[in-house]
Amino acid sequence: MKLKELERPAVQAWSPASQYPLYLATGTSAQQLDSSFSTNGTLEIFEVDFRDPSLDLKHRGVLSALSRFHKLVWGSFGSGLLESSGVIVGGGDNGMLILYNVTHILSSGKEPVIAQKQKHTGAVRALDLNPFQGNLLASGASDSEIFIWDLNNSNVPMTLGSKSQQPPEDIKALSWNRQAQHILSSAHPSGKAVVWDLRKNEPIIKVSDHSNRMHCSGLAWHPDIATQLVLCSEDDRLPVIQLWDLRFASSPLKVLESHSRGILSVSWSQADAELLLTSAKDSQILCRNLGSSEVVYKLPTQSSWCFDVQWCPRDPSVFSAASFNGWISLYSVMGRSWEVQHMRQADKV
Repeated sequence: MKLKELERPAVQAWSPASQYPLYLATGTSAQQLDSSFSTNGTLEIFEVDFRDPSLDLKHRGVLSALSRFHKLVWGSFGSGLLESSGVIVGGGDNGMLILYNVTHILSSGKEPVIAQKQKHTGAVRALDLNPFQGNLLASGASDSEIFIWDLNNSNVPMTLGSKSQQPPEDIKALSWNRQAQHILSSAHPSGKAVVWDLRKNEPIIKVSDHSNRMHCSGLAWHPDIATQLVLCSEDDRLPVIQLWDLRFASSPLKVLESHSRGILSVSWSQADAELLLTSAKDSQILCRNLGSSEVVYKLPTQSSWCFDVQWCPRDPSVFSAASFNGWISLYSVMGRSWEVQHMRQADKV
């Protein structure tokens, strides 16, 4: 059931689970144009209030951006400070990476840009913040470039791997392991996933589909099992999700085939490790129970492709979906009456 909607051709990021009130950040998408054909970028923050029965989000902050965005992430870095609401990191064109102080966006007082870096080659399409050390940011772009940034001192990033690893590829997605803080994985268009050990600054294992038809569009680590991850394919000839276990990495542990066209995004619930959310070019959003492999929730998206779905970190029944038709929608896999009751309980926490 739809809870909220917003007309924006934008990428999105939820506020961290510790943040109250609940916010959603949007950044003008570098992959889309609206009817004005404007190439200007905007970063906005909206409050999400499920007790309000309307579909509208409450506008709380806006600023002009130096770049349009391919990816946004919102972390709790700096939130130990009383006034801090964390940091938003945006990946843009021409290797641009921008860090924003969320509190300064909301208050419209001080300069919100913490830093802007242009170290990458090409568009920065992959970002992830370390769940254990909020100051560690992984970023990926063209030419197999992966940088690890320390937000306490972002002048010189650590380069993961070497340029000699051929052939160079775009980095489609990055994900920190949810159990081992020094482990990072990267997904590549050729269909492989590379698992990196930051202590050695080298790959420790690579997994790939032997059919050579897998075209990776995303990956995610299992929330509880350190050795398991999923890869999804955006190739219409092989629209599958592969569950891999690195202990038996010769072939996937499980292959899920519910979508009829290529898969564009994946999100693994951190509250219930059996629930996996995907969106695809068949204009459907599916939620699967990985234990039974059954589809437990299906949402047709009215002939529009959703390029990004994300579970809400604070409310485990809610997810957001950004689509190529210029809308961001918030849905619940439960009923609204349960939703309001749940949010009231969350407010007391």
